[in-house]
Formats: sequence, structure tokens, C-alpha cells
Amino acid sequence: MNRFAIGFVGFLLAASLCFGQAAAAPATVAAAVGHGAFPVKTTKTLDSSKLKQGDVIEVETSGSFKLPDGTVVPKGSKLEGRVVSSKARSKGDPDSELTLAFDRLNIQGGKQLALKGAVQAVYPPADEPMGPNMSTAGTSAGGSGAGASPTAAGVGLTNTKNGSNMESSSTAQSVIDVKATGVQGIDNLQLDNGVLTSKGKNVKLSGGVRMIVHVDIFG
Repeated sequence: MNRFAIGFVGFLLAASLCFGQAAAAPATVAAAVGHGAFPVKTTKTLDSSKLKQGDVIEVETSGSFKLPDGTVVPKGSKLEGRVVSSKARSKGDPDSELTLAFDRLNIQGGKQLALKGAVQAVYPPADEPMGPNMSTAGTSAGGSGAGASPTAAGVGLTNTKNGSNMESSSTAQSVIDVKATGVQGIDNLQLDNGVLTSKGKNVKLSGGVRMIVHVDIFG
């Protein structure tokens, strides 16, 4: 084989290697088109003693809000996610733990949105009396004065009820603040950086428990 043939074969091998590396390169991560926080509620019990990592979960929006492109997300739309970590307290463990992540919003009418979301705050169900640590309407952590609009914090995530309570109940304990962080009015439950922990044998969120979920929306 002459020098020209050897050089040509070498060129083909190098080109093939470069193509393979380019094909293996990770896809560019899409930029978020909006971010903010909105209220949801559990539709069934989430129990760290029964859930495991990777389990699919679903909650529903408890208020209506508008996206940056003008799309209205009605109350009752489904927010899907998964269990990141889940454990019951066992011998040698100081706490039980539950971590949830959300990745898709199913809007009534068939539209789906990809997103990245985590739990920002937790409230008891609307029909339960306030616990000893529960603030009155509009005065929870990060909130403003009573009667303030629970407007979603972030780009375009705006309450479509123009300052009215996102829940149907008119009782004070039903008012939640999307700027709040941590656990509001539930004893023996803590929230730190999206991780729920309890000194009890398990972290248990019964049906109707309300959460504020902070999200980045990718469209």
C-alpha cells in the first residue's frame, strides 16, 4: 500500500472517530421559558413507608394561573412527578424522609408542559383546623399582610382570580401564600431544600394536603 493510500485510510479513521464523539455529545439543555410557584394538593396519601425511589406520583393544581405565553392553567390540572427518596425511620435512623420532584404538567384540554419542580412549602388540608404553628391568612413565612393576593411568584405565573383566594373555601386556614417556605401548621414535619423529614416513623401526607411547588417551565 502506497503512502497516499495509507494517509487516506488514516483520514477516514480520524473522521469516523470525530463523528462518533459528536454523536455521543449530550443534547443541549433547553432554557426555561418561565419560573414561579403555584399551589397544588395531594389526591391520595403519600407515605414514605410505602413509597420507593422512582415511584410515579400525581397531584393537582388547587388554583388557576396564567403561563408566560398566555395559556391559562385551570384548577384541577394534573402535575406529575416521581419519588426521589423515601424511607421510614428505622433503628439507627434519626428521621423518616420523603423527597418529591415534578417534571410534567398536564393541562386540561390535552396540552403538556415539561418542567422541573420541587416542594417549596406544605400546608394542612383546607378543611382541617389550624395547628399551633399556623399563621393567619397572608402572614405566613414570606407572605404579606392579610388579604394580599396569592399571586404566583415568577415570570408569567399569575393568579387568574385577580387577588381572590385560590381555594374555594372562605375560611382563614384555606388561604395560602405562594411566597411561603417550609412547613406551615403541621407538627413534627420539616422541609429543607425540598426534602421532607419527620421524627416520626414515616412522612405521611394525607389526601388534601396542600403544597406550594416551585417550578422552572421548559414548555
